[in-house]
Amino acid sequence: MNEAVNTVPPCPSPFPSTVRNIGVFCPAGAPPPEKLAKGCRKLRQWGFHVCLAVPDSAPDRYLAASDEERVQAFHQLLEDESVDAIMAARGGYGCARLLDRIDWQLWETSPKPVIGYSDLTALHLGALRHGITTGICGPMVASEMARGLDEPATAAFTTAVHWFARAWGAGECSTEGALASATVLQPGAASGFIVPATLAVLVSLLGTTHMPDLEGAILVLEDINEAAYRVDRYLTQLRQTGVLQHLSGLVLGAFGGCDYPEWLPQTFEEFAGHVPGPVISGLPFGHRFPSLSFPVGRTGFLEAGDEIRFSWL
Repeated sequence: MNEAVNTVPPCPSPFPSTVRNIGVFCPAGAPPPEKLAKGCRKLRQWGFHVCLAVPDSAPDRYLAASDEERVQAFHQLLEDESVDAIMAARGGYGCARLLDRIDWQLWETSPKPVIGYSDLTALHLGALRHGITTGICGPMVASEMARGLDEPATAAFTTAVHWFARAWGAGECSTEGALASATVLQPGAASGFIVPATLAVLVSLLGTTHMPDLEGAILVLEDINEAAYRVDRYLTQLRQTGVLQHLSGLVLGAFGGCDYPEWLPQTFEEFAGHVPGPVISGLPFGHRFPSLSFPVGRTGFLEAGDEIRFSWL
Protein backbone atom coordinates (compact mmCIF):
# COMPACT_ATOMS: atom_id res chain seq x y z
CA MET A 1 0.00 0.00 0.00
CA ASN A 2 1.77 3.13 -1.23
CA GLU A 3 0.56 6.42 0.19
CA ALA A 4 1.92 9.79 1.12
CA VAL A 5 2.95 9.96 4.75
CA ASN A 6 2.73 13.10 6.83
CA THR A 7 6.06 13.30 8.65
CA VAL A 8 4.50 15.03 11.66
CA PRO A 9 3.39 12.38 14.19
CA PRO A 10 -0.01 12.95 15.86
CA CYS A 11 1.59 12.62 19.33
CA PRO A 12 4.51 10.71 20.86
CA SER A 13 4.62 7.02 19.98
CA PRO A 14 3.10 4.70 22.61
CA PHE A 15 5.29 1.79 21.53
CA PRO A 16 8.53 0.84 23.30
CA SER A 17 11.83 1.39 21.50
CA THR A 18 12.14 -2.35 20.85
CA VAL A 19 9.24 -2.16 18.37
CA ARG A 20 10.22 -1.12 14.85
CA ASN A 21 8.07 -3.26 12.58
CA ILE A 22 4.35 -3.76 13.18
CA GLY A 23 2.34 -6.51 11.54
CA VAL A 24 -1.34 -5.86 10.80
CA PHE A 25 -3.85 -8.67 10.26
CA CYS A 26 -7.60 -9.23 9.99
CA PRO A 27 -8.59 -12.09 12.31
CA ALA A 28 -12.30 -11.26 12.30
CA GLY A 29 -14.27 -8.86 10.10
CA ALA A 30 -13.05 -6.96 7.06
CA PRO A 31 -11.97 -3.36 7.77
CA PRO A 32 -13.07 -0.48 5.54
CA PRO A 33 -10.07 0.08 3.21
CA GLU A 34 -9.96 3.82 3.83
CA LYS A 35 -9.85 3.35 7.60
CA LEU A 36 -7.17 0.69 7.35
CA ALA A 37 -5.07 3.04 5.21
CA LYS A 38 -5.56 5.88 7.67
CA GLY A 39 -4.59 3.75 10.66
CA CYS A 40 -1.48 2.46 8.89
CA ARG A 41 -0.56 6.02 8.00
CA LYS A 42 -0.64 6.91 11.71
CA LEU A 43 1.77 4.07 12.46
CA ARG A 44 4.10 5.23 9.70
CA GLN A 45 4.02 8.77 11.05
CA TRP A 46 5.62 7.37 14.18
CA GLY A 47 8.35 5.87 12.02
CA PHE A 48 7.23 2.24 11.99
CA HIS A 49 7.37 -0.11 9.06
CA VAL A 50 3.95 -1.69 8.57
CA CYS A 51 3.72 -5.27 7.35
CA LEU A 52 0.20 -5.84 6.04
CA ALA A 53 -0.96 -9.45 6.16
CA VAL A 54 -4.47 -8.92 4.87
CA PRO A 55 -6.40 -11.22 2.51
CA ASP A 56 -6.43 -10.51 -1.21
CA SER A 57 -9.73 -12.32 -1.65
CA ALA A 58 -13.17 -10.82 -1.14
CA PRO A 59 -14.73 -10.99 2.34
CA ASP A 60 -16.57 -14.19 3.23
CA ARG A 61 -19.92 -12.99 4.61
CA TYR A 62 -19.11 -11.27 7.94
CA LEU A 63 -15.50 -12.51 7.86
CA ALA A 64 -12.49 -10.80 6.29
CA ALA A 65 -11.68 -14.08 4.49
CA SER A 66 -11.90 -17.82 5.04
CA ASP A 67 -10.70 -19.24 8.34
CA GLU A 68 -7.69 -20.80 6.60
CA GLU A 69 -6.64 -17.52 4.96
CA ARG A 70 -6.96 -15.57 8.18
CA VAL A 71 -5.00 -18.06 10.28
CA GLN A 72 -2.30 -18.31 7.58
CA ALA A 73 -1.88 -14.53 7.71
CA PHE A 74 -1.51 -14.70 11.49
CA HIS A 75 1.05 -17.51 11.27
CA GLN A 76 2.93 -15.50 8.65
CA LEU A 77 3.35 -12.61 11.09
CA LEU A 78 4.38 -14.94 13.91
CA GLU A 79 7.02 -16.54 11.68
CA ASP A 80 8.38 -13.24 10.34
CA GLU A 81 11.35 -12.47 12.58
CA SER A 82 11.33 -8.83 11.50
CA VAL A 83 7.85 -8.26 12.98
CA ASP A 84 8.03 -7.02 16.57
CA ALA A 85 4.32 -6.63 17.38
CA ILE A 86 1.03 -7.63 15.77
CA MET A 87 -2.06 -5.41 15.67
CA ALA A 88 -5.56 -6.38 14.61
CA ALA A 89 -7.15 -4.22 11.96
CA ARG A 90 -10.57 -4.50 13.61
CA GLY A 91 -12.83 -6.81 15.58
CA GLY A 92 -16.31 -7.93 14.61
CA TYR A 93 -16.61 -11.70 14.65
CA GLY A 94 -14.42 -14.61 13.67
CA CYS A 95 -11.53 -14.99 16.12
CA ALA A 96 -13.11 -17.93 17.94
CA ARG A 97 -13.28 -19.81 14.62
CA LEU A 98 -9.47 -19.68 14.44
CA LEU A 99 -8.75 -21.22 17.83
CA ASP A 100 -8.85 -24.81 16.55
CA ARG A 101 -6.51 -23.91 13.67
CA ILE A 102 -3.84 -21.85 15.40
CA ASP A 103 -0.38 -23.38 15.73
CA TRP A 104 -0.03 -22.80 19.45
CA GLN A 105 3.50 -24.15 19.53
CA LEU A 106 4.48 -21.53 16.95
CA TRP A 107 2.86 -18.80 19.03
CA GLU A 108 4.54 -20.07 22.20
CA THR A 109 7.97 -19.95 20.55
CA SER A 110 7.27 -16.52 19.03
CA PRO A 111 5.30 -14.77 21.78
CA LYS A 112 4.90 -11.39 20.10
CA PRO A 113 2.42 -8.91 21.55
CA VAL A 114 -0.94 -9.32 19.81
CA ILE A 115 -2.90 -6.11 20.22
CA GLY A 116 -6.64 -5.58 19.97
CA TYR A 117 -9.89 -5.94 21.90
CA SER A 118 -13.54 -6.87 21.40
CA ASP A 119 -13.54 -10.09 19.34
CA LEU A 120 -9.76 -10.34 19.96
CA THR A 121 -10.80 -11.47 23.45
CA ALA A 122 -11.03 -14.98 21.98
CA LEU A 123 -7.38 -14.93 20.85
CA HIS A 124 -6.20 -13.44 24.13
CA LEU A 125 -8.05 -16.05 26.18
CA GLY A 126 -6.83 -18.86 23.97
CA ALA A 127 -3.27 -17.61 24.33
CA LEU A 128 -3.66 -17.37 28.10
CA ARG A 129 -4.88 -20.97 28.11
CA HIS A 130 -1.51 -21.91 26.58
CA GLY A 131 0.53 -19.77 28.97
CA ILE A 132 1.12 -16.91 26.51
CA THR A 133 0.92 -13.61 28.39
CA THR A 134 2.19 -11.07 25.87
CA GLY A 135 -1.23 -9.89 24.66
CA ILE A 136 -2.39 -6.31 25.02
CA CYS A 137 -6.05 -5.36 25.12
CA GLY A 138 -5.69 -2.12 23.22
CA PRO A 139 -6.44 -0.08 20.08
CA MET A 140 -6.90 -1.50 16.60
CA VAL A 141 -5.56 -0.11 13.36
CA ALA A 142 -8.75 0.53 11.39
CA SER A 143 -10.74 1.80 14.37
CA GLU A 144 -8.93 3.74 17.12
CA MET A 145 -5.78 4.39 15.07
CA ALA A 146 -7.94 5.70 12.24
CA ARG A 147 -9.61 8.37 14.37
CA GLY A 148 -9.49 11.91 13.05
CA LEU A 149 -7.12 14.43 14.58
CA ASP A 150 -9.45 17.42 14.45
CA GLU A 151 -10.49 18.91 17.79
CA PRO A 152 -11.82 17.60 20.10
CA ALA A 153 -10.64 14.24 18.73
CA THR A 154 -7.01 15.27 19.14
CA ALA A 155 -7.20 15.33 22.94
CA ALA A 156 -9.09 12.03 23.04
CA PHE A 157 -6.60 10.38 20.69
CA THR A 158 -3.67 11.61 22.77
CA THR A 159 -5.31 10.25 25.92
CA ALA A 160 -5.96 6.88 24.29
CA VAL A 161 -2.35 6.70 23.12
CA HIS A 162 -1.10 7.60 26.60
CA TRP A 163 -3.22 4.85 28.15
CA PHE A 164 -2.00 2.39 25.51
CA ALA A 165 1.62 3.24 26.33
CA ARG A 166 1.02 2.28 29.97
CA ALA A 167 0.03 -1.25 29.01
CA TRP A 168 3.49 -2.08 27.65
CA GLY A 169 5.21 -1.85 31.00
CA ALA A 170 4.37 -1.33 34.64
CA GLY A 171 1.34 0.94 34.89
CA GLU A 172 -1.06 2.42 37.39
CA CYS A 173 -4.42 4.15 37.46
CA SER A 174 -5.70 6.13 40.43
CA THR A 175 -8.64 8.28 41.41
CA GLU A 176 -6.66 11.31 40.20
CA GLY A 177 -6.61 9.88 36.68
CA ALA A 178 -8.45 7.23 34.72
CA LEU A 179 -10.39 5.90 37.73
CA ALA A 180 -11.87 9.23 38.77
CA SER A 181 -15.36 8.15 37.66
CA ALA A 182 -15.14 4.62 39.07
CA THR A 183 -17.45 3.41 41.83
CA VAL A 184 -16.63 0.92 44.57
CA LEU A 185 -19.24 -1.85 44.65
CA GLN A 186 -17.31 -4.00 47.09
CA PRO A 187 -14.25 -2.79 49.03
CA GLY A 188 -11.08 -4.74 49.46
CA ALA A 189 -7.62 -5.38 48.07
CA ALA A 190 -6.48 -8.10 45.71
CA SER A 191 -3.65 -9.25 43.52
CA GLY A 192 -3.93 -11.56 40.54
CA PHE A 193 -3.32 -11.88 36.83
CA ILE A 194 -5.25 -9.35 34.76
CA VAL A 195 -7.78 -10.65 32.23
CA PRO A 196 -9.43 -7.88 30.18
CA ALA A 197 -12.32 -9.22 28.11
CA THR A 198 -15.48 -8.47 26.20
CA LEU A 199 -18.17 -10.18 28.26
CA ALA A 200 -20.13 -11.91 25.49
CA VAL A 201 -16.97 -13.30 23.87
CA LEU A 202 -15.63 -14.60 27.17
CA VAL A 203 -18.90 -16.35 28.00
CA SER A 204 -18.98 -17.93 24.52
CA LEU A 205 -15.76 -19.82 25.35
CA LEU A 206 -17.02 -21.31 28.62
CA GLY A 207 -16.95 -25.09 28.38
CA THR A 208 -14.48 -25.13 25.48
CA THR A 209 -10.87 -26.31 25.56
CA HIS A 210 -9.77 -22.73 24.83
CA MET A 211 -11.05 -21.21 28.06
CA PRO A 212 -8.28 -20.53 30.60
CA ASP A 213 -8.67 -21.14 34.31
CA LEU A 214 -9.61 -17.76 35.81
CA GLU A 215 -9.09 -18.74 39.44
CA GLY A 216 -7.27 -15.86 41.14
CA ALA A 217 -7.72 -13.48 38.21
CA ILE A 218 -8.64 -9.81 38.27
CA LEU A 219 -11.29 -9.88 35.56
CA VAL A 220 -11.91 -6.64 33.65
CA LEU A 221 -15.17 -6.75 31.68
CA GLU A 222 -16.85 -4.56 29.08
CA ASP A 223 -19.30 -4.92 26.20
CA ILE A 224 -21.42 -2.96 23.76
CA ASN A 225 -24.98 -3.07 22.41
CA GLU A 226 -26.07 -5.71 24.88
CA ALA A 227 -29.51 -5.42 26.47
CA ALA A 228 -29.58 -5.23 30.26
CA TYR A 229 -31.13 -8.69 30.53
CA ARG A 230 -28.36 -10.17 28.35
CA VAL A 231 -25.69 -8.64 30.57
CA ASP A 232 -27.52 -10.27 33.48
CA ARG A 233 -27.63 -13.57 31.57
CA TYR A 234 -23.87 -13.53 30.92
CA LEU A 235 -23.06 -12.68 34.53
CA THR A 236 -25.44 -15.40 35.69
CA GLN A 237 -23.54 -17.89 33.57
CA LEU A 238 -20.26 -16.73 35.10
CA ARG A 239 -21.80 -17.22 38.55
CA GLN A 240 -23.31 -20.62 37.79
CA THR A 241 -20.03 -21.92 36.35
CA GLY A 242 -18.17 -20.75 39.45
CA VAL A 243 -16.04 -18.16 37.67
CA LEU A 244 -17.13 -15.18 39.78
CA GLN A 245 -16.64 -17.05 43.04
CA HIS A 246 -12.98 -17.79 42.26
CA LEU A 247 -11.84 -14.36 41.08
CA SER A 248 -9.48 -12.19 43.08
CA GLY A 249 -11.28 -9.08 41.91
CA LEU A 250 -13.71 -7.75 39.32
CA VAL A 251 -13.57 -4.52 37.33
CA LEU A 252 -16.50 -3.40 35.18
CA GLY A 253 -15.90 -1.03 32.30
CA ALA A 254 -18.13 0.54 29.66
CA PHE A 255 -21.38 -1.10 28.58
CA GLY A 256 -22.51 1.35 25.91
CA GLY A 257 -25.58 0.87 23.76
CA CYS A 258 -27.54 -0.88 26.51
CA ASP A 259 -31.31 -0.54 26.14
CA TYR A 260 -31.86 0.30 29.82
CA PRO A 261 -28.50 1.51 31.14
CA GLU A 262 -30.17 2.67 34.36
CA TRP A 263 -30.71 -1.00 35.26
CA LEU A 264 -27.04 -1.94 35.06
CA PRO A 265 -25.89 -0.50 38.43
CA GLN A 266 -28.35 -2.70 40.33
CA THR A 267 -27.35 -5.71 38.25
CA PHE A 268 -23.66 -5.10 38.90
CA GLU A 269 -24.29 -4.69 42.63
CA GLU A 270 -26.14 -8.01 42.76
CA PHE A 271 -23.31 -9.94 41.13
CA ALA A 272 -20.56 -8.14 43.04
CA GLY A 273 -21.63 -10.07 46.12
CA HIS A 274 -20.50 -13.33 44.52
CA VAL A 275 -16.91 -12.12 44.11
CA PRO A 276 -14.68 -12.76 47.16
CA GLY A 277 -12.58 -9.67 46.49
CA PRO A 278 -12.91 -6.00 45.51
CA VAL A 279 -15.33 -4.95 42.76
CA ILE A 280 -15.45 -1.59 41.00
CA SER A 281 -17.50 -0.27 38.09
CA GLY A 282 -17.39 2.71 35.76
CA LEU A 283 -13.90 2.18 34.37
CA PRO A 284 -13.27 4.04 31.07
CA PHE A 285 -12.51 0.81 29.25
CA GLY A 286 -14.08 -0.93 26.29
CA HIS A 287 -15.97 0.14 23.18
CA ARG A 288 -15.51 3.84 23.93
CA PHE A 289 -13.00 6.50 23.00
CA PRO A 290 -10.65 7.01 24.63
CA SER A 291 -10.31 3.67 26.36
CA LEU A 292 -7.82 2.26 28.80
CA SER A 293 -5.52 -0.48 27.53
CA PHE A 294 -4.44 -3.45 29.65
CA PRO A 295 -1.82 -6.19 29.48
CA VAL A 296 -3.23 -9.71 29.35
CA GLY A 297 -2.07 -12.13 32.02
CA ARG A 298 0.34 -9.87 33.87
CA THR A 299 0.19 -9.49 37.65
CA GLY A 300 -2.11 -6.72 38.81
CA PHE A 301 -3.10 -5.10 42.09
CA LEU A 302 -6.55 -3.68 42.84
CA GLU A 303 -7.42 -1.59 45.89
CA ALA A 304 -10.98 -0.39 46.38
CA GLY A 305 -11.76 1.79 49.36
CA ASP A 306 -11.65 5.50 50.07
CA GLU A 307 -9.21 5.57 47.17
CA ILE A 308 -9.19 3.28 44.16
CA ARG A 309 -5.90 2.05 42.76
CA PHE A 310 -5.32 -0.38 39.93
CA SER A 311 -1.76 -1.18 38.91
CA TRP A 312 0.22 -3.91 37.20
CA LEU A 313 3.79 -5.12 36.89
